[in-house]
Amino acid sequence: MSETATIQEKIAERKIIVFKSRLELQAIRLTAEKMKTDLFPKFMFLKRKPQEIRIVSIDKYYEPYTVVDGEYTIDYSTKWVHTIEVDETMQELTLFGKTLRPELLKNHPEIPYKVIELTGEGRFRYEKKAHLIFDREWREVGLEQLPYVPFEEQPEQILKQFGKKFENVEIPAEKEVETLKSWIVQRPPDIAYVHKELFTVSERAVIFKPMYKITFQNIKTGEETTVIIDAVTGQSYK
Repeated sequence: MSETATIQEKIAERKIIVFKSRLELQAIRLTAEKMKTDLFPKFMFLKRKPQEIRIVSIDKYYEPYTVVDGEYTIDYSTKWVHTIEVDETMQELTLFGKTLRPELLKNHPEIPYKVIELTGEGRFRYEKKAHLIFDREWREVGLEQLPYVPFEEQPEQILKQFGKKFENVEIPAEKEVETLKSWIVQRPPDIAYVHKELFTVSERAVIFKPMYKITFQNIKTGEETTVIIDAVTGQSYK
């Protein structure tokens, strides 16, 4: 195999996972009622009365995250050069049946020692791993976005019930694989020979996390605002 050989690949099939909600509709309604006075402030420190704000709608949808885990390994040979210092009186050195003659250190005649240059071919192994999570905009996010929670046993059926309520996001079939590959597959320079090279994707999944989108309206002005509540963590986003 030469340094231009095709990399072997082992790619796992993509899974579809749907997280179960920790917060159901009744709990979300109670949370929304408590939020009313924090919306549409009159002035900097004054709050609206709860009866001045109404809940227009509460919609449940699923936010997609793409997860990919893998590693890259390469077993290769490359030229190896090492210079060692020897006493200035040494005339020759026999190493593994080969006679080497020391030379004076070039460009430094004031230094009283000689050097021997050992050359050969070294065999090395390089590996790199990565676990990546992307949001629907293909921005990398942290593990805190996907805490460990139970998931639905029939994810496709759950998603089908919600129709197109996925923020209208289409996830390209191989994008997470290509992104991971661009991050971790990098051959070391000056390779003389590749013995083995492998790119492995051990896990890949699209995880759908339940979210609630709540629309509020100021009854007096007609102004509307929305709040998103994570049905797994309970965190809210305005």
